[in-house]
Amino acid sequence: MINISFNFDLFNNYYYFYERLIVLLVSLVPTLFLVGFVLYTDRKSKEPLKNIIICLLSGILTVALAGYLEQLIMPYFSNNVILTYVWAFIEEISKMAIFFLFIFDNKHYDDIYDGVVYMTLIALSFAGLENIMYAFSESTISNSISLALMRDFTTMPLHVVCGIVIGFFVSIGNFSKDKNKKYINFILAILLASIIHGTYNNLMALLGGLKINYANTLQVLLLEAIPLIMIMVILFIIAIKFSNKAVFLNKTYMKNEKYEQKYNYLMTYDEYVESNVRKQRIMMYNKTKLNKDDDITFYNLNGRKEE
Repeated sequence: MINISFNFDLFNNYYYFYERLIVLLVSLVPTLFLVGFVLYTDRKSKEPLKNIIICLLSGILTVALAGYLEQLIMPYFSNNVILTYVWAFIEEISKMAIFFLFIFDNKHYDDIYDGVVYMTLIALSFAGLENIMYAFSESTISNSISLALMRDFTTMPLHVVCGIVIGFFVSIGNFSKDKNKKYINFILAILLASIIHGTYNNLMALLGGLKINYANTLQVLLLEAIPLIMIMVILFIIAIKFSNKAVFLNKTYMKNEKYEQKYNYLMTYDEYVESNVRKQRIMMYNKTKLNKDDDITFYNLNGRKEE
């Protein structure tokens, strides 16, 4: 079941132009729909277009990095179950690395829900590009479309859930007043996402290895359809739980209200504005602005020019 080598050629001779277009649409339309939905949920506090574009293009880096590292470590693991968890960890750490490199210290990352938005966009970029690569690794148009559709309804939700989980824990780590809590939440982000991802992949490998008589409707229902539906329902519940918790904590954060005891180590918005973290991000932003400008322009803590 484990195979990450692709015979990927967008312009191969197997397809006519319109067939390539169909495969691309089937592979990408669900991704684009989910991107639109994620941005809609954040419509009251829109993120800068530059940051959104970085996240949506990040799949080029994350897929390449994850693929390289997966091939590198593969000879050292003979157990497919363990290898699957290791690969899940590599994919999630690759996506998380993009967040820390390009988004984490950005001055526009200024509320708890932002982490969920950015990480979900990064996860969707990874999933969308991976879908295209898998689809175009097939030799027939029907196989490409079938594989793309299957991944649209199975693998895509998985990456979204992992993105939400990482975004949630990274955010509550980012806005933590306690350094120990900060790093504990960062560790939880990658570990929990990797466990969810690895468990999903192993379950799918188990289902895929079952010998099913597809002429027998009962077998198909009991050994494939129902288990798959249950897995997707569990993923949906996890996504809703962490999304709702992020929204709830973000409202408390923005209103400067008191958190429930479990999260009383988090900053409120006013505390964040006065924090060293915020000041360092503004300083980095100002420095970038000064480096780009020919004349010296001063910016206040809100990033606006001082006259």
